Amino acid sequence: MIQGKVNEKGQALVVIEALDRDGWLQPLEFVLDTGFTGDLLLSADVIQRLAVVPHDEINAALADGQGVKLNGWLGSVFWHNRMRSVVMAQADGEPLLGTKLLQGNRVTIDVRVDGDVVIEELGR
Repeated sequence: MIQGKVNEKGQALVVIEALDRDGWLQPLEFVLDTGFTGDLLLSADVIQRLAVVPHDEINAALADGQGVKLNGWLGSVFWHNRMRSVVMAQADGEPLLGTKLLQGNRVTIDVRVDGDVVIEELGR
């Protein structure tokens, strides 16, 4: 189970650890974004600190519907007590955790300031 909190903006936040290039797990805070269909979205400076390798470009749609291509990177995160490979899209803005990584999970959010955020793995 992964736990987090709702911030004063009403955003559901969780901390996920990502593997850096020295082999250490680095805690990163993500906003859960059900409008983002990828795994993770991170800024260029965070991507540079992590143990990632180039991956295919990612086609994405912005909130206004405009299509863009983003650089993609393969990396690893600690997810439900085990390492998992993920595709990280590179873009400016807040780190986002998308629906691809949430597949096979139940997300519960108490939508109020400091409300609980819980991500539970569903049975296989």
